[in-house]
Amino acid sequence: MLALEVMVMFTIRNLGGVALFLAGTTWLWLTPAFAGRDVSTTGLLWASTRVLSLLTVAAFCVATWGLFARHGWWEAVALGSAALGLIALVPFRIAARAGGETAGTVTWNVFVHVVMVAGVFTLLLVPQLERWVDNHVMSG
Repeated sequence: MLALEVMVMFTIRNLGGVALFLAGTTWLWLTPAFAGRDVSTTGLLWASTRVLSLLTVAAFCVATWGLFARHGWWEAVALGSAALGLIALVPFRIAARAGGETAGTVTWNVFVHVVMVAGVFTLLLVPQLERWVDNHVMSG
């Protein structure tokens, strides 16, 4: 009985939902709270980064809730969240470099987030993959 419960928990839908949520939370890395100790985090660009990053996190949370609730709109919200996250990278990159963050740290953060956005776009915009995702999310 326990093995059956564990197998039911590890569905594509559940794993995808957790992955979507965790991917969304990584935009917190871009906020001033995660900047290096000697990095200046004042100014309009850091404020913009903070707002855009927190909106991205919230939007990914809504998309994840929609996925778990099997609402058809979750895909559009996930795509919008990914696009918003991509936009958040622009002021982050400028603010972090101007504030004194190391080039390697900034490059790594931007790279990781671009890869995540590319993954979301690929899974939800390539028709064959989108059908596969939709079949596993909306089924049973």
